[in-house]
Amino acid sequence: AFLTSEEIPNATAGTKKSEVLVRINPLSVTNEFGRELWRDDLRAGMHGADGFMIPKVESIDELRLLDEALAEMEQGGGGPKKVLFPIATETPAAVLNIAEIAKGPRVVAITWGCEDLSAEIGSYGTRTDAGGYLDVFRHCRTMTLLAAKAANVQAIDGIYQNVRDLTGFDAEANDAKYAGFDGKLTLHPHQIGAVHKVFEPTNEEWKEAMDIVSLWEDDDGGDGKGSLEYHGKMIDLPHYVRAKKVLARSTKREGDRKEEGGTSTTDTTIFTSSGSESAQTSSPSTPNNGKEGEDSDEVFPRVYLGKYFEDLHPGLTIRHFLTRTVTESDNVFFTCLTLNPAPIHLDHELSKGNSSALSSGGGSDRANSNAGKPLFNSMFTLALLVGMSVPECTHGTTVANLGFSEVLFPKPVYPGDTLRAETIILDRRESKSRPTQGIVTLQHVAYNQRGDAVCKATRQALMKKRP
Repeated sequence: AFLTSEEIPNATAGTKKSEVLVRINPLSVTNEFGRELWRDDLRAGMHGADGFMIPKVESIDELRLLDEALAEMEQGGGGPKKVLFPIATETPAAVLNIAEIAKGPRVVAITWGCEDLSAEIGSYGTRTDAGGYLDVFRHCRTMTLLAAKAANVQAIDGIYQNVRDLTGFDAEANDAKYAGFDGKLTLHPHQIGAVHKVFEPTNEEWKEAMDIVSLWEDDDGGDGKGSLEYHGKMIDLPHYVRAKKVLARSTKREGDRKEEGGTSTTDTTIFTSSGSESAQTSSPSTPNNGKEGEDSDEVFPRVYLGKYFEDLHPGLTIRHFLTRTVTESDNVFFTCLTLNPAPIHLDHELSKGNSSALSSGGGSDRANSNAGKPLFNSMFTLALLVGMSVPECTHGTTVANLGFSEVLFPKPVYPGDTLRAETIILDRRESKSRPTQGIVTLQHVAYNQRGDAVCKATRQALMKKRP
């Protein structure tokens, strides 16, 4: 997600099933006028966010400053206190102070990162040729785990940079789980399901933990001897404590445990305040709120990017990342495909006069640039606009398109124009006959390279609610 501070309240509204953290600017960053940007980020996230992710923390004093600023903003507001989630290893000073950072006010978890630290210390990379971390970064990872556990907060493992290497991601997530981390940051939807699967105890792990706990408690702690035998292994108090933690990590009831069954975790979504990459921490729930396919046994699990009914609240503006430079081939192909013989789309000679007439009032340069160009088929423009809106809006979360209440074409489109799109949520309401769905009114707008609106379409869509 790439969000400005002004967009954060819209982005966080309606996100009730996940904890939402806003990643703020480092405390050292100011604008050209000396304004501390992190204070603006805090204000932007006060409504809708559960807390804040803090990059480049170097000392507990910075966390105390944040605590004071938040306490002032929270006065009279009611509701739970905002929490803090520091990235605690991005500078050399941070690594040396990590134990104190983990004990800072409002801190509920810490994580680690190595790219910024690599730049700070001047290393030539972060991993060895074999793929493992260099010793200095392995030290940071270990210190994050130990500092978190000493402070009794969650330890969240850092990101895995190669989002296409799911095998490497699985291996690193498994290593984090067995080391004692409580979750892992993710960069891409493909990684989320893997984290859920890894951090939920397997049936074998769960059964062994159940056996150890039952054996220990039935025998009253080894009948005072402090040790028991389980499958030929000696079991003592640390094994019992560890087994209890495994069971606490599980989110499935005994009767629900099936071979290769789905998992369920708690997600924390992190929105950025200044265009840096967002991440998501996951510890044992349904893969991506169910967005990665209904069947966890799929060879290629489906990944859905769209927003649910609860996310599409009135006033939300979504700027779509897809753009398209339309060509004459597009125009001819679509016109022929739809059996539309209108010469304004196909006849260059007729178009010379037509394009000049349409461009009147737009300046001679514009008229000359479009002279002789056929007018683009407006149905293509409409279809392209709706298509560009799908990934961030309705991908995998729409049930049906119910119709268009208004379609306008304020300006013509010609071959060679580059179009972009945005969507504004105008209204939403519950479906009276479908309790798991709702009706959302969306206005899609397409703009050309000059910023002119070339198509406005208002439609109603039947949307899924969160499962």
